[in-house]
Amino acid sequence: MTFVVDILNLLLFVILVRVVLSYVPPSPGSALVPITRFFEAITEPVLRPVRRVVPPMRVGGTTVDLSPIIVWILILIVSRLL
Repeated sequence: MTFVVDILNLLLFVILVRVVLSYVPPSPGSALVPITRFFEAITEPVLRPVRRVVPPMRVGGTTVDLSPIIVWILILIVSRLL
């Protein structure tokens, strides 16, 4: 069980990094581009199914994606249950 909880905690960290990187979009050719794509590739399979159920919301002139928050909460609940 400890291994599973460790993996879930790692996933929480990776989601957090992706959220932070989404606030600083890299310019083309920047060293951040491959890093950003790496974190997107890891988290997208987890976030995409949630995004299908709860699509990003339009708020004013921007879009708010709630899927990282929902996945974060679900992971915390599962880790506590384990």
